[in-house]
Amino acid sequence: MTRRFLPWWRTGAAALVTRADGPALPARAELPVEATVNALHTATVTARLYGPGEVIGLDPRQVIRTDPVEHTTDFEPNLFPLIEFDAPELPWAFTPATADAADQLRPWLVLVVVPRAAARGPAHDGRPLPVLALDDARSQLPDLAQSWAWAHLQVTGTEATPTILTGPDPARTLSRLLCPRRLAGDTAYVAAVVPAFAQGVAAGLGQPVDAGELRPAWGPTTTAVELPVLFSWEFATGPVGDFEELAARLRPHPLAADDLAGLPVTVTDQPAGVPDAGTIHVPGALGTGDDLPPDVEPEVLESLASLLEIPGPVAIPADLPLPLPAYGRWHAGQRVAPTPTGTKWFDQLTLHPAARAVAALGTRAVQERQEQLMASAWAQVGEVARLNRLLRHGQLAREATRVLHRRVVPLNGSSRDAAEALVLAGPARHRLLGIDGVRTVAEHIATSRVPEALFTAAARRVLRVRGPLGRRAGVSATDLVLRADERDGRPGAALVGQPPRLPPGTITIEPLGSEDELPRLCGLGPGWWLERPGPRATLGPVAELSAWFAPCDGPGPPPALLPDEQVWAVRDGLDPERTVTTKVRSRVRVPSTWVPRDPLEPVLVAPEFPTPMYRWVRDHAPDLLLPGIGEIPVDSVSLVGTNPWFSAAFLAGLNHEMARELLWRGYPTDQRGTCFRRFWDRSVAVPPLTGADLDDIRPLPDWPLEEPLERAGLPPGPRPASELVLLLRGELPHRYPRATIYATKAVWTTTAAGERVHALPAAPVEEHAVFGGTLGADVTFRGFAISPNQARGDDVEPGYYIVLQEQPTEARFGLDGSAPTVPTGTWGDLSWETVTVSASGHVALGGTDPIVVPPGGNPRGLHFSTATTAAHIAGVVEQRPYRVAVHAAVLLPREDT
Repeated sequence: MTRRFLPWWRTGAAALVTRADGPALPARAELPVEATVNALHTATVTARLYGPGEVIGLDPRQVIRTDPVEHTTDFEPNLFPLIEFDAPELPWAFTPATADAADQLRPWLVLVVVPRAAARGPAHDGRPLPVLALDDARSQLPDLAQSWAWAHLQVTGTEATPTILTGPDPARTLSRLLCPRRLAGDTAYVAAVVPAFAQGVAAGLGQPVDAGELRPAWGPTTTAVELPVLFSWEFATGPVGDFEELAARLRPHPLAADDLAGLPVTVTDQPAGVPDAGTIHVPGALGTGDDLPPDVEPEVLESLASLLEIPGPVAIPADLPLPLPAYGRWHAGQRVAPTPTGTKWFDQLTLHPAARAVAALGTRAVQERQEQLMASAWAQVGEVARLNRLLRHGQLAREATRVLHRRVVPLNGSSRDAAEALVLAGPARHRLLGIDGVRTVAEHIATSRVPEALFTAAARRVLRVRGPLGRRAGVSATDLVLRADERDGRPGAALVGQPPRLPPGTITIEPLGSEDELPRLCGLGPGWWLERPGPRATLGPVAELSAWFAPCDGPGPPPALLPDEQVWAVRDGLDPERTVTTKVRSRVRVPSTWVPRDPLEPVLVAPEFPTPMYRWVRDHAPDLLLPGIGEIPVDSVSLVGTNPWFSAAFLAGLNHEMARELLWRGYPTDQRGTCFRRFWDRSVAVPPLTGADLDDIRPLPDWPLEEPLERAGLPPGPRPASELVLLLRGELPHRYPRATIYATKAVWTTTAAGERVHALPAAPVEEHAVFGGTLGADVTFRGFAISPNQARGDDVEPGYYIVLQEQPTEARFGLDGSAPTVPTGTWGDLSWETVTVSASGHVALGGTDPIVVPPGGNPRGLHFSTATTAAHIAGVVEQRPYRVAVHAAVLLPREDT
């Protein structure tokens, strides 16, 4: 939306006032009013409008914004304090005049800002308004003759101005008062809205109001003064310099590649007969982006390999108390000594003196904070102890039940063993799947020829071997199951014991000879026959009876239960390896990353510490974070690259030592956990990152063993191995923490001379930082997911620009703190050094422009003088968001020649 400024605005009857602003104004405006009665009689009366002397208060709801806000402690001294009102006509509503020929109109109230030390109040003392008292108004208050210049109206929109001002949307208009005072740095101030005319002062103080000529509230000779306050707030300024000035102070400072090569370390006079390695450079966490330590003599590596704690006990020299730790041995799964000439990450980490030094720095970090780390680790373990206790109990139950299972359900037994197993499993028959894997064992029994009652607890109790019936009959439930399963309807012995004794005279069916002599009965199926009757005379009735039945096409006899086959399903269903394991695992929830061979194996976990560990290096070894960090000049900007070799070695040492500490403290771990994965602070990323995107390394057990150290730990994804890092040393990031810092890809353009050069795109695609932080007290850094080579560009790719941009805010007004080194010849160069400042510290408007504007450089024809309007002045002093951009090639490390 378009923002425009107007010098003043009147509504209602005040808009009808025709007397121009100037000297000798009345205290109240008068308007002639003609009244016509019944179209016959006309009378003229004088209407007197309210003036400044009738105002004794201001609705605080009219105040919609102050800049700075109340209790601000770091307001930029070069800016103007301001207050905004909701009503667009409020500053001129009670001025008894209209604008003069120059379109200037004094407001009836003004904004004054005075040092806290020079003012008393505002305080309530029984008068209508709080009172602000000053001992010397001449040195503290602005010139009221120029009050018209510091009150204006703002409208937002592209429509015509009257349409906006009279429209239904009041949010698109406001009025504003400015105080053009030059503030001092680090000073407390009181800002107050006070009457601009003596009549308003008298009304606010409860004094008689002079109805005569309108007079200003103070003049050039006024000393002590008491002013009624309509609204007030307090604030303090910060150090001198706004965003534009602080950004203009920054100078490119490309660091020397040789200085970034690493911290020189002398390796001499080593114990245990280790040969001297001389002076080697240990690369830091930041550098050129591809920094690696120099090679060392093979005999040094061989000597170190002979002193490691791997593969086992070795003869320790007298001057070496313990074997040297083999960093990452458990994470890499290594049980043999590393190869001195190897290129694997484990070989490099364990044997190279520079890598060992960085890893040892990580172990020191754990040792210094072991108590805090262990307290956090135990706090994280939570229910793991209870979980492992339940899993161990499950292991005990499984092993004990497995012995009983093998005895009750033999793997290779006889048919009798199988039937006995089915009987013993009878109470669980409804929960066990049968041999087909679809129906339960109970359903198989119900459709077989074996009565289901034989598998009940009552049958087992009645037919138990040592029971009365079992001893007398000599049979068990197992016997009956076998006999019932073998019986197919053919003649045979009864199921239980001897044939029953029948009462005398009972007619029975006895064997009749061959089966061909006995007709089949329909419905019983093939193979089912009536048993032969003893007397031949019964054959006829039986034949007649069978004649009543249809041919025997019905289903056959019930199938056999086949205990020899069913027992395998029962054995699997009762196997404690499955039943106990399933029961226990249903009660626990283990980490998804924990996949042991034994499902009931106690869980081994590793705590996680999300703290970005660069902070520890910064506080304990700053020269290893950035070699030569103390040589970076103040107010400079540089670009470097991250060094994945350093972060991998440091985090590997951290995790190795933490695993040892966890094992020593009895923590449930297997020494292969990756407790530390974050070196840089990626919580500042825009947009925010989550999960593994916050990590700088993947879990150590996942590091490809064949990869070198600088590549092994890189997490998967599009992130470059070395990431671009911007270094800022100065006040800018501290004074403006919300400033936008981003990278954007440059474009090629051609100059008038035909030279192809880099240019900032018209619509830049912003690539924001993915990590950041501070290095010391005054060095701020931001990291981007761009490699240093991508940022530099080449003959084909244009590279990237780094942009520092002031956070867009609502309208702010003021002047630059200092004149620019290279003036542009526009109003943007207007500074406190180029304007006239009165004795009271306020801007004094002159008759000519304070700077020279070349033809065409000032299209609106603005003049910072008394011959202009408040709207023009507002346009001149408005402070627009500032942006500075520099190509990465100018900031990246340089090769010394």
